[in-house]
Amino acid sequence: MPSMGIGGWQVVPSGAAPSANRTMESRRSIGGRPIRGDTSEAALSVDHPPVSRFDITTKRLVTNIIPGVLIFVASLLLVVLSVLTLLVLVSQGMFERLVVSVNAQSTKYYWAPYGQSCLLNKSGFIPSSCSSVELTVAPAAAWAAIGTVLAQQWTAEMREAGGVLRVTTCAVGGTSAVGWANLQFIAGYDYFPECLPSTPQDVAGMAVLETTVRDNHVEGLYFVTLYSDLDVTMTVATSTNSDGTTQNLMSNPKRTLVTGTGKIEKDDLGQDYIINAYPLSARYKVTGMCVTEIEELSKLRVDLHLSGWSRGKHSQLPVVPGWRCGHRVANANELMAIQIVLTLLTLCLLTGDIYVTLEGFRGLVTGEHVMTYNFVAGLERRKALLLCLILNSVPGVLYLDVARIYYFTSNGMQLWALSAVVTATCFSLGWLLVVSIVDLIPCRWHNRCVGYSAPLFLFTSIATVTAACCKNSAFETAANKFYAADPYLGLWINNATWPSGSYVATGTPVVLTYLVGEIVYPVVGSFAASILVMTVYRALQHHSLLIDTTWCRNNSFLRQANMPNFITSLPLEPSVAIRLGHDMYMRPSTLATVGFATVVDRDTVRNGIGRVESCHVVTIYALVAALVAPGWVETMGDMEEHQFTPSATLCTLPAKKKYLHTRGMCVV
Repeated sequence: MPSMGIGGWQVVPSGAAPSANRTMESRRSIGGRPIRGDTSEAALSVDHPPVSRFDITTKRLVTNIIPGVLIFVASLLLVVLSVLTLLVLVSQGMFERLVVSVNAQSTKYYWAPYGQSCLLNKSGFIPSSCSSVELTVAPAAAWAAIGTVLAQQWTAEMREAGGVLRVTTCAVGGTSAVGWANLQFIAGYDYFPECLPSTPQDVAGMAVLETTVRDNHVEGLYFVTLYSDLDVTMTVATSTNSDGTTQNLMSNPKRTLVTGTGKIEKDDLGQDYIINAYPLSARYKVTGMCVTEIEELSKLRVDLHLSGWSRGKHSQLPVVPGWRCGHRVANANELMAIQIVLTLLTLCLLTGDIYVTLEGFRGLVTGEHVMTYNFVAGLERRKALLLCLILNSVPGVLYLDVARIYYFTSNGMQLWALSAVVTATCFSLGWLLVVSIVDLIPCRWHNRCVGYSAPLFLFTSIATVTAACCKNSAFETAANKFYAADPYLGLWINNATWPSGSYVATGTPVVLTYLVGEIVYPVVGSFAASILVMTVYRALQHHSLLIDTTWCRNNSFLRQANMPNFITSLPLEPSVAIRLGHDMYMRPSTLATVGFATVVDRDTVRNGIGRVESCHVVTIYALVAALVAPGWVETMGDMEEHQFTPSATLCTLPAKKKYLHTRGMCVV
């Protein structure tokens, strides 16, 4: 009777063992090469007419190998996703960055009319011309000084207007939905300009009132940044952002500080909105800051599809107050060094699986049989790798906190989306680790386990968390909450005090505070869906709702490998084993899935076709080390005559011998 090769040993086909006619391992994620020649193709002739080798190879490629390769590549990309994304984010200046934020006179940017009655002459605001809501924005002395600043810096425009300018005030923000505010001044020569113009309007100048702090003024300051239509020193200049994009700004805007008591000082710094955030503790503090500018809108008015804007009557330049905003991360070099170390450690822990995969590709090219296994399902057995991947993606929380600063920049959504992917990966992998740790609780019910699909969970969880976080509403809320931190000195607008540039040192809450729903619900929902899908599949395919692991606990190897107690993603159904009579044989693919590999003494292999009579079992982490420096590698035990014998004591491979990786053998 013909014989059939199964995982490195031979079995005579039997009517009691129909599953023995399977020609190859059929789990996902390719890898592994046999040391001996495989005669399983010959076994196909037992119950079937002769089939050409070409037809067999084609069928294997289409039904097993190609899907396995695609799934493994996708799985590997999933594993290294956080590393690749972090590299992209670092290249975008996520440790230190300064970019011009987009602003325009539109409700999209929170503009709203506030007052349209203030008259300005050479002494400042004409008494009783401003409304009561405008007069209470700042203390009386400060408000009067602000009027003086505007009068002094719009002197030429005032003469052009006949001695009086008409000043419209506009509130930007100042609502609970936004959480912060500033006050805009728009001066007209002979009419009150509109806050929300539907067509271009000529103005004499624009200014913005905010608050800030300086080292010599611990009490906080009011801060005025101004554009003057007739000031010839204010010309268009191109600003290059940290990400390489460019934006037009007006050079030499006038910046002035005003104290609460009405004192006036020139300002050369221009900084405000200095906010601290602590997503990864105070050691890696994120300090956000802005420099108030006057933006020139010749290009942006087209990009933003604006129908109305303000322009200097004589300069004809479309302008609006805006900001260059950025951040700096404390001890950034240290954080980068930690990430590099974690990345290298992750790659080291992956070398075994990568090696097996490359061997699988080699076998695919040479026409040998290829062992396939579910790599992602085995992550629960690779806790060290899982922990490294999680730690490598933890900085995603910091990047997400940083990315929200750039909501109003041209590449803001791109940074937010990439940061969301890393954060989603962190929480999804973290959930997987938590589940695997919870399963260590010795709680069993008749050797039955709830099954879930780790690949389905991870792909779904990462995709849904990212999609939920990348909703514009979530991004916008996170950005506004950054600037809605507790104010040190605020502006009184719409009957409330709003932060407007100066903040207390305690900083702003971390971004995750506002994304709990966007993270928790998708993660839990994806996990529940993966359980449901696998339960339905198992009911249809195996007529059972749970995984029966009784055969695992009777297997000489698996009972030593700490099998799951009540929940798992491992493919451990009895159908994955090879049944011969009353015996259940573990396939080599199961060994690889649970995180182990087998090596064989090179001297015992003759001409590359010797049968594997015995082999050593090592952890998958140590596979490459076993081939290079075996003396440093601990062996878990030996497989011989289809039985596994664990090492009695700490035992390493003989240092002077050379080893080859083998697919191993089936074990009962």
